[in-house]
Amino acid sequence: MVEQKLEKDPAYLQEFERALDIIDRNQTFLLTTHLNPDGDGLGCESALSLALTCMGKTVTVVNAHPVPEIYHFLPNHESFLAETPHAKTYDVAIMLECPDIQRTGGILQIPGTAQEIINLDHHVFNTRYGTVNMIDPTAAAAGEQVWDLLMALDCPVDKRMAIGIYTAIATDTGHFKYASVTPRTHRVVAQLLELGLEVGYMNEQIYERVPKEALTLLGLALENVQFNAAGTVGWFSVTQAMLKQAGARENQTENFINYVRSVDGVQVAVFFQETREGKIKVSFRSRGRVDVSAFAYSFGGGGHQRAAGATLTGSLAEVQAKLLAALETSMALKV
Repeated sequence: MVEQKLEKDPAYLQEFERALDIIDRNQTFLLTTHLNPDGDGLGCESALSLALTCMGKTVTVVNAHPVPEIYHFLPNHESFLAETPHAKTYDVAIMLECPDIQRTGGILQIPGTAQEIINLDHHVFNTRYGTVNMIDPTAAAAGEQVWDLLMALDCPVDKRMAIGIYTAIATDTGHFKYASVTPRTHRVVAQLLELGLEVGYMNEQIYERVPKEALTLLGLALENVQFNAAGTVGWFSVTQAMLKQAGARENQTENFINYVRSVDGVQVAVFFQETREGKIKVSFRSRGRVDVSAFAYSFGGGGHQRAAGATLTGSLAEVQAKLLAALETSMALKV
């Protein structure tokens, strides 16, 4: 028997109850997550879309970018749309891991897209644009928050929903390696196991199905890893030319940065990726001494203390020079 005990501050609980009321009273729903969707956002969309459909709601999932092949095991993913902007109006839009409107890539327009907006996020830097703002920085993943919702909705949770929640939590915690993991995180996972979730199967789907072209791209990327003089910062990049050489896609670089973060002595790993639009997508991973969310925020991005990102304009060389110099200064101030 799955049990649930939601322990939160009064302000969050009030928003939680308001979200439940809005969901109960309305019929048409739009679910979306941030640009270049990851396992947390997609897993939440999968589980929540199943639950809302179970309740008889009409649900549309629309993201600015398609579901990466690595997440094609998620139930209901084949119904997810990839387009922007989206002109239809809904009763409710549920924004998953979107700290600001721009992160949707144009999916959400205010006003116009929805009468009610449930802003569900666990990032510290959130502009609180929703009519309901379920912001919980203590959650290890948005999947924990969505699980709380599922347990309170008028629909029995099942194994298919558990697949999405496990994917959300496992990927956003670095497979339970990050400091964001709490006893609550493991209690949620225990409940997922009680629903019959097979951890071996899940981990194989998430971590052990690498396309050959992605492996080729990883090899090319690791050839250009560089470190600062102290060995505390490591960085590397993927260019459009490298993608073409490997026959790979832009969304096949997930987890590349962890190879550099794992190098002994590295405090911050930085991954630069050229996009088709000519911008530079930058990812950061920290071992903890440096708050990369605050650093990314200063460049128009955001994220978590140990995992964050930003998108900058300029050439790869220009962005690298500017950002790495700023990072060195930031780290020197923290010594």
